Amino acid sequence: MKRYTHHNRPLWWGAIVLGVVALGSGACTVKPPQITPTATPTEYIFAQEGDTLALVFEVGWWEMFGDTTLNRLVTTAVENNPDIVVAASKVLEARSALASVRGSLLPSVGVGMSGQATYSEGAGGKKSITQQYSLLPQVSWEVDLFGGISGATDAAKASLLATEWGYRGAILSLEAQVAETYFQWLQYARSLQISEQSYALRLEAQQKTDSLYYYGFASGADLQQAHSLTATAAADIPSYRRAMVQTNLVLATLIGEEPHLLIPPTHTQECQHSRSMGLDGLYCGHLTATPLPLYIEAGLPSSMLHRRPDVMEAFWQAEAAAAKTRVAHAKRLPSFALTAEGGVLAYSLKGLTDHNPLYWLASAGLTQPIFQFGALKAGEEIAVEQWRQAMESYRGAMIRALADVESAMVAIDTYNTQAARNLELLEANRKLQQITSALYADGLVSYLNVIDAERNLYSSQLDYISLLTEQLLAYVAFYKALGG
Repeated sequence: MKRYTHHNRPLWWGAIVLGVVALGSGACTVKPPQITPTATPTEYIFAQEGDTLALVFEVGWWEMFGDTTLNRLVTTAVENNPDIVVAASKVLEARSALASVRGSLLPSVGVGMSGQATYSEGAGGKKSITQQYSLLPQVSWEVDLFGGISGATDAAKASLLATEWGYRGAILSLEAQVAETYFQWLQYARSLQISEQSYALRLEAQQKTDSLYYYGFASGADLQQAHSLTATAAADIPSYRRAMVQTNLVLATLIGEEPHLLIPPTHTQECQHSRSMGLDGLYCGHLTATPLPLYIEAGLPSSMLHRRPDVMEAFWQAEAAAAKTRVAHAKRLPSFALTAEGGVLAYSLKGLTDHNPLYWLASAGLTQPIFQFGALKAGEEIAVEQWRQAMESYRGAMIRALADVESAMVAIDTYNTQAARNLELLEANRKLQQITSALYADGLVSYLNVIDAERNLYSSQLDYISLLTEQLLAYVAFYKALGG
C-alpha cells in the first residue's frame, strides 16, 4: 500500500477543509432581503416658499414660549423623571455590552494553578501517594475567519447608538408631554378664572333682579333666568377646579416630585385688547407672555430625518439587525481556535520554585457544524426576516416623521388664522353684552336679550381659551416632529 509523505499531507488537509466549508455553507444559502429605499422629498408640501434652512436651536425649544414656569418644569423633569433615569441606565448598559463584545475579538489570557495527589496501594500492601502541582499561564483566541465576532461587535455598536437615540427620544417626548400638560393646566386655570369672574358678575346682576322683582319691576321669568345664568357659571367652577388640580398632579408626576399645587404665572406683558376687554389671563392673544411667531421654518426634510430620535433609533436598529445576519451566517461556517498554555510542573509544592523543566502545550482546532436538523439555517432565516422587519420599521418611521411635520405646519397656520377670527368674535360679543345691558337698563329690550348676550360672551371666552391651548399644542407638536 502506498504511503503519503509528509509533503503531501497539507494538500489533502486543505482539500478536506474546503470540502467541509462547502458542505456547511454552499448547499443552503439564505437569500438576503430586497430592501427598497424610501425617497425623501426635496421640500415639505406646506412649507412657505424659500423655506430651505436647516434649523439650529441654541436654547431649548420650549423657551420660545417665554414662560419661566414652563422652563423650570421641563428642566426638573429631565433631571428627576424615573423613566429618563431608566433610559440613561440602558445607555450605560449598552456601552458595557459593546465593551464586552469587543473583548471577544482579542485573545484571552489567564493563569491556572492546580494540585493533585493520587493514593495507590501496590502488591504486598505497599502504599504510595503521588503528588503533582502546576502553574500554567493560558492563552486562547478564536480567530474571526468569517466575520462572526466582528458582526457581533457591529451589532452591539449599532444597538448602543439606537439606545442613545432612544434616550434622546425619551427626553424629547417627556419635554413635549410636560409642555402639553402645562398648557392644558394653564387652560383650566384661565377657564376657572373666567368662570369665577362671570359668577361674581352674574350673582351681582341676580341680586339686582331679585330687588326689581321684589318691587314689581321685573317678571318671574326674568328672575328665574337670572338665577339660571348664575347657576351655570357656578356649576362650571368645580368642574374646572377639578380638572386644574388633576392636571397639576400629572405635572408633578412628570417632573418626578411629590404632589404639590402650582400657582398660575402672572405675566407682565399685556396687550391693549386684554385690558380693554377685561380678559384676565389673556395676554397678547395667547396664554403665554411671549407672542407666538406666525410661522417657523421647518428646514429640509432630509435634515429632519437625521436629527429626529425615533427615526435615527429605527435606523440603527436596522443596522444592528443587519449585523446579526452576519453573525447567524458565520455560525454555519467553520470556527478556528488557537489555545496555548505553558508553565511549570512539579511533584511537590516546593518544586514549583525550583529549576524544573518548562511545560508547554499548543493546539489549534477547526470546527465545522455538519448536520443540526436545519437549526442553524433556520436561525439565519430568522435573522434575515428580523432585518427585513427592522428596515420596514425604519421606512415607516420616516414616513410618519414627514407626515407629523406636515400636519403640525397645517395646524399652526390654521390655528393662527382661527385665533385671529375668534378674537374678533370675542370682541364683538363683549360689545354686544355691554350694549344689551345698557338697552335693558333703559327698558328698550327684554331680559332675554341680556341672557343671550351674557351666554354668548361667556361661551366665546371659554372657546377662545380652548383655541389658544390648541394653538400652543400645535407648536409643541411642530417642534417634537422636527426632533426638538
